[in-house]
Amino acid sequence: MDRTFQQRFITEVVPRLSRRWREGIWVGCVFRAVAESGTLHAHYIAAAWQPPTGDGLPVIARLPDATFLAPHEAERALVGLIDTLPPGTRLTLAGPQHIDPALVTQVVLSADRNLTSALKEALAAFVGAEQARNVHAIRETYTDRDEAFEAFKKKLFGDAL
Repeated sequence: MDRTFQQRFITEVVPRLSRRWREGIWVGCVFRAVAESGTLHAHYIAAAWQPPTGDGLPVIARLPDATFLAPHEAERALVGLIDTLPPGTRLTLAGPQHIDPALVTQVVLSADRNLTSALKEALAAFVGAEQARNVHAIRETYTDRDEAFEAFKKKLFGDAL
């Protein structure tokens, strides 16, 4: 990160970050969507969700209210995101495990008309990989197997099933 950009990050982003969420603070996330390769720079996506209003549930919406895609460094994505938010907006950062990076990336793919073909392909590959990771996690975590029902079936049918 060059010195000018580093100074901008320190003066414009750091003061708007909050260590903990509280009412009125937006929730943000930054993640790498494209790894550096021979043809592309690494690209990072920053996304932000407005805080719940008034007596709403203390959860964020499914789709982000703002996104920003930037090459090279996560800090660049965060600076770009901060630039798109209303002035004075405070932001707390969540990890990518707390949001759906595939869905956020799909928003970027659908909304950004200036993506190159190579970047579109790389982002689409990221979405596919994230969706496959989710399917694997679901298969490993959730089941409809009920041991009591399996024992009942065995009593009724024996080993015939």
